[in-house]
Amino acid sequence: MTDLTFSFSLLIPALVLALLAVALPELCRYIAARLLKRMKPHIASWLSILLESYIIPLAMILRVFLAMLALGSAISVLPFDALRSENITHLLDIASDLLCIFYIGLGSWRAAPVTRLLLHSAENHLDIQTHQTMGRFFENIFHALVVVFTGIAMLDRLGVPVTGLLTGAGVAGLAISLAAQSTLSNLIAGITLVLEHPFGIGDYIAVGSYEGTVEDVSFRSTRIRTLDNVAITIENSKVCSEYIQNCDRRQSRLWDFTIGLTYDTSHDKIEALRRKLIATLQANPDVQPDSVSVTLDRFNDYSIDLRCRVYIAKIPLREFLAVKNVLNFQILDVVRAEGCNFAFPTTTLDIPKQ
Repeated sequence: MTDLTFSFSLLIPALVLALLAVALPELCRYIAARLLKRMKPHIASWLSILLESYIIPLAMILRVFLAMLALGSAISVLPFDALRSENITHLLDIASDLLCIFYIGLGSWRAAPVTRLLLHSAENHLDIQTHQTMGRFFENIFHALVVVFTGIAMLDRLGVPVTGLLTGAGVAGLAISLAAQSTLSNLIAGITLVLEHPFGIGDYIAVGSYEGTVEDVSFRSTRIRTLDNVAITIENSKVCSEYIQNCDRRQSRLWDFTIGLTYDTSHDKIEALRRKLIATLQANPDVQPDSVSVTLDRFNDYSIDLRCRVYIAKIPLREFLAVKNVLNFQILDVVRAEGCNFAFPTTTLDIPKQ
């Protein structure tokens, strides 16, 4: 009984360290988060992002450190000689180092928004507008670099000859680049799209025979969503080779339409209707008054056509359609109020009398 009591008393430091490994990191994370919340208005944005990104990873590193201390303390007193071998100790050291490297890499991954601040600081010097597209693009590059360097550090800790791997990767990369010219062209085209910035995420564009709202611009492709909610992925090289129409960067939308009147409409009614339509369109607050024109366009097969051209200031498609809806109802009322009739295809049959 004395030996058992003595052995259990030797495990008490290990149990205390295990409890600390559970509770202390959470307590430190909570205190650090509260302190950062108070300090945030008084420190630089980039420093705030870095501190916030590393709060959780540093707490996890502290947990790994205390857990390894507890495990080492327990192994030293347990009656299992195999656990105290140099191989087990070496494996535990490697595992703890790998976990620490992983959590440092995790903190770096979470710090990717710093790239947006760097672009914002360079805006005045490089004439680069801070935009969601550019920010996401460079965050992807930052994430890729974090993964590469974290992987290299972990391989180096495992004893893998990283220098030889990098040399071999360079030779293999040359061979792969020769076989993947389309991928490289897409990457270069993606960088071109980001730097020239012909469109951004959320813009409605037309590229070749496709049009829709831009959802993402990655290293290889651009994804747009069409009006019928279909996601289309287009290679960046093909996007750059086409004429890109950015519908959201125009100052107004043109509405060009025709009103067909029956041939029994008199000259006076047509002129009165034309003036009334101009006044109705110009009265709308979303219409540019100087752009309104209503003219007698042509004599069609079955109608006298009035061509109406008007620029509407609403750029988003939904708002533009809403203005058209209101104006169409007003035009319908005006045509009927002036005693005119809409023309439609008709056929007249002449039946000779017998």
